[in-house]
Amino acid sequence: MPTLSKIMGLVFTSALCGHTFAHDWISSRPDAHAPISVMGDHTHKTGELMLSYRYMEMDMNELLDGKDEINPRSLLKNSTYKMAPTKMTMKMHMLGLMYAPDDTTTLMAMLPYLENDMDMLMNMGSSLSPMLMKSSMESSGIGDIRIGALHNIYSDSRQKIHLNLLLSLPTGSIDEKNSQGALLPYAMQLGSGTYDLLPGITYAAQQESFSWGVQASAVIRLDENTRDYRLGNRYKVQSWVQKPLMRNLSASLRFTYEDWGEINGKDKRLNPMMSPLSDANLQGGKIVIGSVGFNLTLPAGNRLALEFNTELNQDLDGLQMAYEDSLMLGWQLSFK
Repeated sequence: MPTLSKIMGLVFTSALCGHTFAHDWISSRPDAHAPISVMGDHTHKTGELMLSYRYMEMDMNELLDGKDEINPRSLLKNSTYKMAPTKMTMKMHMLGLMYAPDDTTTLMAMLPYLENDMDMLMNMGSSLSPMLMKSSMESSGIGDIRIGALHNIYSDSRQKIHLNLLLSLPTGSIDEKNSQGALLPYAMQLGSGTYDLLPGITYAAQQESFSWGVQASAVIRLDENTRDYRLGNRYKVQSWVQKPLMRNLSASLRFTYEDWGEINGKDKRLNPMMSPLSDANLQGGKIVIGSVGFNLTLPAGNRLALEFNTELNQDLDGLQMAYEDSLMLGWQLSFK
């Protein structure tokens, strides 16, 4: 698993390569902001305020064990599991607010609303005499709110580096149940149930004909939640390059590596023999994602953006739903 110190080293190495740039930073360029899926990518000047809205939809249509695809029907016929997932869709609406009390610090907050839907196969018989039926489950509500600050540590006319210092609050439910009153598995819950530190570091640079950046970040769980478990820590590094296509439109290419650990402890209300999604020991993994996006600047401080993300490689620690692709749409409004 990559350590945050190693990831930060990549960012500072990238910064050393930025001194060949030869023009002043232009904040009005469409590529002055990172691709829309990157959170906390830029800071603001004193007194500036930015409102934002993001919509994300993510699809998972395969069950993997490591890198191997597992047929849900075969799983139920050849194991003691009673339920196996076949498809999951996650939707997120996120409101964001950024405010800069001075040129050094930008305060920010993010409020997510989540909608999760999962299709399942249920074995109403036995492994010797299976009787498979389709079922579904859903959950929706406020997720974990994030608050914190971005702190500039270096900037010149061509490049910028800032620290991401955020805290995730346990506002999302970890007690979501289905229509029969049964507790939903970990992936269908709306939050972590814990206070989580979200440290990171972001480097961005502009050249006359393109821009690029690197961000390293982590999610560090601070304690166990009220149900005696703690989600695994997450580590992410992502890098992007953007090309202005015209005065107000840019295209981007981004690559992301993310690694996340197993759950520590377990929710005793979940039976791991019922479904692999209820097993706390089958929750870790790592993934590489490739993304293509566009940024569009509009009058009066408005911006629109979209980004399509797809899985390039993933390796999951046990039976889990596999990430396939996602789409992020966003609107941003900056004013003073």
